[in-house]
Amino acid sequence: MNDDDIRDALNRAAPHPTVPAGLLRGALRRRRRTRGLVAAGALALAGALIVPLALNLGNGAGPVAEPASAPVTDAVAEVAESAQPPVEEAAPEAEATPEAASGEGSVTVSPEFAATRSLELGWDVIQAADGPNRVVSPSSLVMSLVQAAEGAEGASLASIDDTLGLTGDSRAASFAALREQLLPYDSLPASVDADDPPETPVVHQASRVLAIDSELKQPFLERIALFYDAQAESTTFDDAKANLDAWATKHTAGLIEQSAIEPKPDFVAVLQDALLFAAAWRDEFRYEQPISFITPAGPKTVEGVSDVLPVAYAEGERWTAVRLPYDDNLAADVILPTAGVAPESLTVEELEAARAALDAAAPAPIGVTMPTLELTAKTDLLNALPQLDLSNLNGIFDGGFAGQWVQQTKLIVTAQGTVGAALTEMAVFTSSGGSAEREFIVDRPYVFRVSDIRTGWPLFVAAISDPSEES
Repeated sequence: MNDDDIRDALNRAAPHPTVPAGLLRGALRRRRRTRGLVAAGALALAGALIVPLALNLGNGAGPVAEPASAPVTDAVAEVAESAQPPVEEAAPEAEATPEAASGEGSVTVSPEFAATRSLELGWDVIQAADGPNRVVSPSSLVMSLVQAAEGAEGASLASIDDTLGLTGDSRAASFAALREQLLPYDSLPASVDADDPPETPVVHQASRVLAIDSELKQPFLERIALFYDAQAESTTFDDAKANLDAWATKHTAGLIEQSAIEPKPDFVAVLQDALLFAAAWRDEFRYEQPISFITPAGPKTVEGVSDVLPVAYAEGERWTAVRLPYDDNLAADVILPTAGVAPESLTVEELEAARAALDAAAPAPIGVTMPTLELTAKTDLLNALPQLDLSNLNGIFDGGFAGQWVQQTKLIVTAQGTVGAALTEMAVFTSSGGSAEREFIVDRPYVFRVSDIRTGWPLFVAAISDPSEES
C-alpha cells in the first residue's frame, strides 16, 4: 500500500480536505507495528470507518484468520479529531454531549468527555457495592461496554449511548483515543512484584472476543478489531473454560488466574478485556510505620508508609488531596474526605474538582502518611449497573444478550509503588525531601484513584474504609 492509498483511506474514514504529512507518516509507522498480523497490503480500507478483515469464526478450536492489515485506530481518531474539534467542557446536563454540540452526523473525538463518563460509570459501581473497601477499573469496564455497543441494537444500543453520552463512530473513536494514549507503556511481563515494581510504568490493556461453537457477525468483528485491536478467536464448549483462564492469566501477569465466566450450554461468545498496571513511585516512601486508622467499626492499627515528598496538594470544601506521580503522565490521586464524610458519598463532581485542582497545583514538600493495601474484588456488573440494557446484542449473534458481565480487580499499594490488574468479561448468550509545608495523614476512609492525568481517564478507583482488609 502506497502513500496515496493510505491518504485516500483516511479521507474516506473521516472526510477532511487534506491529510497532513505527519499524520500520513504516523499511519505508515503504526502499520509497521508487529502485532502477530500477517503482512499488510492484502486488503485496502473500504467504507466509512470500516476495515475489511479476513475474520472467519468457525466451529473449530484455535485462532481465526487474522486481519490482513493492522488496526489504524489512532489514525482514524486523529483524522476525525481534525475534522471536528471536540467540545472542551461538557455541561452537566445529560443532553449536553459532544455529539449534540457538534451536530448530527459529524464525528467528534472527545477523549476528555469519555474519561469523565468512565469515572461516572465506575463511581456508580463503587456506590452500588458494599463492604469496607470497594475497587473497580473504570477503564476496563468501559472498554468492555463500548465493544458490546458495536453489537448492540434497539433499546440496548440506545441505553449504552445514553449512559456514555456518545454514539457510533464518535463513541468508538473517543474511547479508542484514550486507549491509544497508553500504548507507549504497553508491555506484558510474565509476572510483577508489588515490592519491586518497574521504574518504567507498565500499562497493558488487551481485548478479544472468543466464539464458543458459533460464528459471530462480521461487521461486529471488523469494528472491534479496527477501533480496539480486539483479536477474534474460537474454541469449543469443552475447551472454553481452560481457554478463558489461560488468557486471563497471561494478560494480567498472573494477578488474576481464572476467568469469572461460568460456561453454560447456551452461551456463544465471551468478550474479555484485561488491564495490567505496574509502576514504581517516582519518589519512593522511605519509612514504613503503623498508622492508627479510624474504620467504621472504630480505631485500628494498620500498616502504612510515610515520607516528605514533592507532590501536588489541593483542598476543597469536603476533601483534601495529594497527587503521587509515577512519571510525567501517570499518577495516583489520594483524596481524603473531611472527618465524618464517607468516601463513597463524594460526588463525581467533587472527584473531578480534585483532579482539576491537582492539575493546577505546583509540587511542594508535603509530609504524606498513608496505608499500604492489597484489595481484591469480584463485581457482578449486571447487578451493579441495572440502568444498562444489554438484552439485545443481535449485532454479535442473532438472539444474543449479556447473560454474565463480571469484573475482577486486584490493587496492591506498597512503599515502592502500585500494581493492579482488572479482568472484565461479558458472556453473550442466545435464547435460541526537605521540611514539610503541611501534613497529609490518611487516617480515615479515603479514595484512591490511578489515572492518566493527561486525559483524566481513571484506570482504578477505590474507596477504602479499612485498608487492613483484603476485600
